Amino acid sequence: MEFSKKMLVLHIFISVILCGITVAGTILGWDVSAVAVLAGTSLVTDGTWGGFYLWKSKNENRAKYAQRFLKQFASQYGADVALRAAEIVLKD
Repeated sequence: MEFSKKMLVLHIFISVILCGITVAGTILGWDVSAVAVLAGTSLVTDGTWGGFYLWKSKNENRAKYAQRFLKQFASQYGADVALRAAEIVLKD
């Protein structure tokens, strides 16, 4: 498993634990305001990390499949046409 996926899973695990502590503490009548703030902040971090992971995986997959396609495309239509197609495919 790659590092970015491990970090995403770790962040989600920590968020679930913090949310669970917040809910359990509220039911038991404890003051969990500090843990609740950490749980909310942790959820924001999860969203940010998830967005990064989505962006990273999208670009890696686009490059991987474009490279496979362009190898076949270049052998049939020539390198110049393949370079123009690569610009279009890889443009964000």
